[in-house]
Amino acid sequence: MKRLFLSLLAFTLVFSAVAQNNTNDDKFTANMRKAMVLLDSSWVSFAKSQEAANLFERLADYKKDDWRPRYYQALCLINLSWGAEGDKRKLILETAQKALETAKGISPNNSELVTLEGYMYQSMIMINVMTNGQIYGPKATQALQTAMQLDPNNPRPHYLLGQNLMYTPPQWGGGKDAAMPHIQKAAELFDLFKPADEFAPNWGKEGNARLLKQ
Repeated sequence: MKRLFLSLLAFTLVFSAVAQNNTNDDKFTANMRKAMVLLDSSWVSFAKSQEAANLFERLADYKKDDWRPRYYQALCLINLSWGAEGDKRKLILETAQKALETAKGISPNNSELVTLEGYMYQSMIMINVMTNGQIYGPKATQALQTAMQLDPNNPRPHYLLGQNLMYTPPQWGGGKDAAMPHIQKAAELFDLFKPADEFAPNWGKEGNARLLKQ
């Protein structure tokens, strides 16, 4: 009888733990979906960028072994930084960099994370173009080229590199002619790209299409 009682108790504890994990996963999924909706708004609203970043940060604190919430926290902060200047932009990007480094620790050699690193460097240039351009311009290019090597099917590094070249003066190696091969390559890859799951990175296609029209 005692053995039967202990067996039933053990089964109950295991079942309760599994049920609790499933409930927690359901809550995480629901909140990730909510955050992803905010992310869609963050591309056109700096206020939404901060709101989305805060939610992704809370999700990252809860799900410490998942790189995606930290990735999206960093992405939202980088988007937010484009509407800030000087020390404020620098502070936002420092927070984004910490989130990104945490994500890279969870998922090393991840093309999406390295792509985001290149995007972050592009924003760092604008803190002080004359000084930071020489430092972070090459870093951005190197990060995006590395991301291409890590995943040749990822369209985002081509898109961001094309965007960077589009707005770089021709005398510095930029201009439309230099940008066009990457923008066209990104367009081809975006047409073929299928995200691994509903929370996998899947942004940039519309921005690249706008560049292509230019």
